[in-house]
Amino acid sequence: MGFISNLPMKTLVSCSGKFHAFALAEQLQKHGILAGLYTSYAWQKNRSMRRFAKRTDKESIAPRLIRTNIPLAVLMKTTRREFFCNDLYDRWVAQDIARRKDYDVFIGWSGMSLRAIRVAKQAGKITILERGSSHILYQNEILKEEYAKFGIDFSIDERVIEKELQEYEMCDYLSIPSSFVRNSFLEKGFASEKLIMNPYGASRIFQPETALQKGGKFRVLYLGGLTVQKGLKYFFEAIKKLEIPADDLEIWFVGSISDELKAEIERYKQPNWEFWGHIPQHELPEKITRCDVGVFPSLQDGFGMVIPQMLGCGVPVIASTNTGGMDIIREGETGFIVPVRSPEAIAEKIMFLYQNPDILTKMKSQSAVSVQNGFTWDDYGERYVSFLKNLA
Repeated sequence: MGFISNLPMKTLVSCSGKFHAFALAEQLQKHGILAGLYTSYAWQKNRSMRRFAKRTDKESIAPRLIRTNIPLAVLMKTTRREFFCNDLYDRWVAQDIARRKDYDVFIGWSGMSLRAIRVAKQAGKITILERGSSHILYQNEILKEEYAKFGIDFSIDERVIEKELQEYEMCDYLSIPSSFVRNSFLEKGFASEKLIMNPYGASRIFQPETALQKGGKFRVLYLGGLTVQKGLKYFFEAIKKLEIPADDLEIWFVGSISDELKAEIERYKQPNWEFWGHIPQHELPEKITRCDVGVFPSLQDGFGMVIPQMLGCGVPVIASTNTGGMDIIREGETGFIVPVRSPEAIAEKIMFLYQNPDILTKMKSQSAVSVQNGFTWDDYGERYVSFLKNLA
């Protein structure tokens, strides 16, 4: 393991996609320690490519610090060969940082950083692997089991698993977002002293809208991609159990629908279900604030970033144990934690909030405050930088 000889400790961040890499890079830049951000595409960097991209990066990062690879970005958009693309990306980053001496710490995303970590360690740098999901073996097991219920043969590419396991072994530290993820690594025998737990944050755009006319109906929100992994089958079953008049209830879904779940949606959906599709992040608060309660029943989410987003907008959240919700939701005050695969528990909590409007009103105000006290991106950045300083 390398050692940082003097402050500030300049840090490189590498991620082939976006995830929370841009939020992390923005925070490191605020603290004056960002040496560079590697990514396939960045809106603020590639002006000529903007007209071809739907994505708009709102994070403030100096373009001079961003290194992109447009051919790789195009390849990633036009092929589903994820391992091949991330391996090419890893080779590119490794070759580039081999020529650099202007950094002390390398932070790379799992599944795309093995070569870069090796190069950084050979140069005596501190290496941190970012893993936003549970241990890859746990992830593979629970998803394989769930997809089998839909008659789908699922498994993570063995090459991806092998590469991640090597990354886990090689990195100096592994940065994770929740106690759920932490427990999955400990169960697989990972060394606890290598784990850094730092919950993600929500942008300050996620605020309650006190002047909004929500309307008279009780509105339940699901926010996120509509996939098998998100446990939506159990949410659909929970809705069937609700004893709420149909004309007093609306169920909103905000997110893209995957092909794998379309048949299931057709089987369950009712006239009071509303599907809004994918909505850009900066437009989400307008939808979230019109809802009463959020449900996030995922089987495997390292830290559902939609949870602090909904809470920040004053919407209490019912989340499963496998979402990171236990680290941000205060039971009975800002939401509820329920077991995975439990329609009964989800329905019970929704009914409780519907039948107790005074309690719901109180929980809404507590939810918004809870995010501003520890779960913004600024809070996330402060914790990360504090850890880096302690390494010195």
